[in-house]
Amino acid sequence: MEKLQQFKQWFFSLPLKEQRMVAGTAAVILITIFYLSIWEPIHVGLATEQQKQQSQNEILLWMQKAATEVKSLHASGSNSTIRDKNKPTTLVIEKTINNAGLKSSVSKLESAGNNGARVTLKDASFNQILVWLNTLSTHNGIQVVSANFERTDKPGGADVRLTFERP
Repeated sequence: MEKLQQFKQWFFSLPLKEQRMVAGTAAVILITIFYLSIWEPIHVGLATEQQKQQSQNEILLWMQKAATEVKSLHASGSNSTIRDKNKPTTLVIEKTINNAGLKSSVSKLESAGNNGARVTLKDASFNQILVWLNTLSTHNGIQVVSANFERTDKPGGADVRLTFERP
């Protein structure tokens, strides 16, 4: 309290012109502190959250389109017969990958148990993947047990990890 009293005494002892300069400088400093500590962080945080929400909405729309496409592909191929029943699952998957034009995207193909396989695709065309999965399911009886899709920077591209099983 004594410091405040000393400051007031010092301030009022200054000439009027200097009082105005000190008051103006103090106002600028207070406005700067308010802007840097309160206003800008709120503004930047809000913009960041809006970008995140827009990105999430784009992902949602992409997934909804993909789900619709998967359903239509699944419905269109229900009358096919099972081929290559006696061949190993990995060989059938490798053959269908080549036929689907995804060979260049395969980074890993390995066996998983007696009738299973794991496949990792990098920067593959999402539409080609859907057609390939439909072919595996309807024509070869190979089902996806687990799938992890990640969108890439390339439009329509995806990094995919899949686990298959033949019942």
